[in-house]
Amino acid sequence: MKNLARRARAEVFEREIAKLPVTSLFIYTQVSESDLDIRARMFAPHHGIPEDPATGSANVALIGLLASLRPERDLQMSKTIAQGVEMGRPSLLQAEAEKKDGVVTATMIGGRCVPVMSGTIDLI
Repeated sequence: MKNLARRARAEVFEREIAKLPVTSLFIYTQVSESDLDIRARMFAPHHGIPEDPATGSANVALIGLLASLRPERDLQMSKTIAQGVEMGRPSLLQAEAEKKDGVVTATMIGGRCVPVMSGTIDLI
């Protein structure tokens, strides 16, 4: 498969998306790759985040949305999501949702990412 990764163009985001009542953009596509179900990218330059390599809050909302859109009244859904690949900080997230009687009752997110810093805080 040809690599179609492109560099995010923050100037386009700032010019065009700034016209709308939003401050971030989460893009995803479902894929048919052996170890992945979804590829995602998250841009929030208005918050000082040109691109986020692993957005748990967006991906856990996504799995809830996808489960709610399924016609089954009862469902256990699990998706493996890749994010941060194009920016060189690949993250692999595992998202899960549970649906009972037509209502999403639980969503969960977890995974692995590339650490960029670590530290400690001493509370006195």
